[in-house]
Amino acid sequence: MGNLSPLSNPEIIPNPYPVYADLAEREPVHWCDGLNAWAVLRHEDCTGVLQDPRFKAERMEEILSGKFDGRTLPADNIYNRFTSNVMMYTDAPRHGALRKSTHGGFTRAAHEHYNEVIKRVAHDLVAGIPDDANVIDAVVELAEKLPVNAAVHAFGVPEEDLDTVIPSVDKVMTYWSGPQEQPVELDQLLEHLTDLHTYALELVQGKRGTVVEDTVIARLAAGLADQTDVTPEQTVHQLVLLLIALFAPTTPGSLGSGTLAFATNPDQIARFLENPACVDNVANEVVRYNASNQFTWRVAATDVELRGVRIKEGQRVALFLGAANRDPDVFENPDKFDLDRKNSGKNLSFGFGPHACLGRQIASLEIKWFFVSLFERFPVIRPAGEPEWNSNLEFRSLRSLPLSLG
Repeated sequence: MGNLSPLSNPEIIPNPYPVYADLAEREPVHWCDGLNAWAVLRHEDCTGVLQDPRFKAERMEEILSGKFDGRTLPADNIYNRFTSNVMMYTDAPRHGALRKSTHGGFTRAAHEHYNEVIKRVAHDLVAGIPDDANVIDAVVELAEKLPVNAAVHAFGVPEEDLDTVIPSVDKVMTYWSGPQEQPVELDQLLEHLTDLHTYALELVQGKRGTVVEDTVIARLAAGLADQTDVTPEQTVHQLVLLLIALFAPTTPGSLGSGTLAFATNPDQIARFLENPACVDNVANEVVRYNASNQFTWRVAATDVELRGVRIKEGQRVALFLGAANRDPDVFENPDKFDLDRKNSGKNLSFGFGPHACLGRQIASLEIKWFFVSLFERFPVIRPAGEPEWNSNLEFRSLRSLPLSLG
């Protein structure tokens, strides 16, 4: 199948969209050696696969074997216990029970509370920029800080524990990042995953830092006694997944690339400031225009034909959400950043179907209130130098963004 697909070339990271558009036209489903997977690029195909039971979310044995050259682990290893007991990597019926177990942290009343908390967190962050600051690094000083502050005040990670949790998450996240060589040895990866589980268990047992009331973690911990469909261990696994998601590069990536989009499209700042509908649409258009998770994975549970291509049982499929989000069959003028776009909500950045992201609403609140706070104080922002991108297409994000505050 040897195909030197450009999708595994790190040189496309600053702007992968012309490559996506070309491949979507010529080879919308093709084998990519660098990913060891079938790449799928069109919106229709990605949504189809995400809903098709012939493509399973239970894929982590195949991912492990690919990352560590055929390695397998016993069923009772922390890796298998974790990946087989969290929503992201399970299918029905287990997926449904696990998702239901987290409901207490994501009710309408809970989201109304999180809205006020995140609004205050975003305001305080922007208010902390010194009055005499003319140029800042928007990634280091804003985009990377907001999700951490929200993790403390909205999700409930004790502030005093951040220095313990974040380094472990950073190491574990190297495993989910691709395509690239695995920089952390498997034994070290398993050690950090074990540390996160120990921490999560001690947190719900009240043996670690104080969890603020009414936060996601506080609500999940309070509902432990009422769980009938999942075990306490499965709840801990879910909490570990939450911790990994909180400190993953996805939300900072959206905030950073969204800031760059506004800085290079000042007309959209004007639309944002004058039209409340644009404010409400900002999260959808930001993540459509520059998805921070450019692709996600599935594994074929049986032989499947997609656009005339035979995908064999057990083969991996990489669904390029970033390409689907700019599919011209769905989005008019897809390469334009446009807050007035009526169907921005059809983006696939938060997934689709049964595995749609549970934290979508909270992430959207972070994006919305971040830009509300930023433009209330700094309505004129412009690039002050060349942005620098991290060398990871899967979780595409900026390393640095020099920004003039005008």
